[in-house]
Amino acid sequence: MKSRALLSVLVILLILILTSCGMIPPGFPDWAMAEEAVYQYWQAIINRQYGLAKHYCIPDGVWYNKTDEWEEYINANSEGEASILIYLPSFYEQTEVIGDNDIVYTRITVDKIAFPGSCLIDVDIFEY
Repeated sequence: MKSRALLSVLVILLILILTSCGMIPPGFPDWAMAEEAVYQYWQAIINRQYGLAKHYCIPDGVWYNKTDEWEEYINANSEGEASILIYLPSFYEQTEVIGDNDIVYTRITVDKIAFPGSCLIDVDIFEY
């Protein structure tokens, strides 16, 4: 009897944990939710999880389609004598909330890392 009760409690706890995965807690301001979505998008891009990155975008929106451009950029710049390192976004201005739209100002820094023996040094900075 005790083992069934313990098993029931563990199952309920597991269900509660799994249903809250990846959610932003209720009560967060709109600007914080927008910055979290942008942060998760770039986290997915950095990890080369392009399908997951599209999950954080409006389907067929600008950033949904830009994901494919970032995939091409990463693949093209990772060939030959270099590899690239994308840093997590930094927010350089306060996020603006205008009605149902949020404007997030983020800076993305990309370093091309040259393999030993090559003389390639390159840094790209993108502001969106």
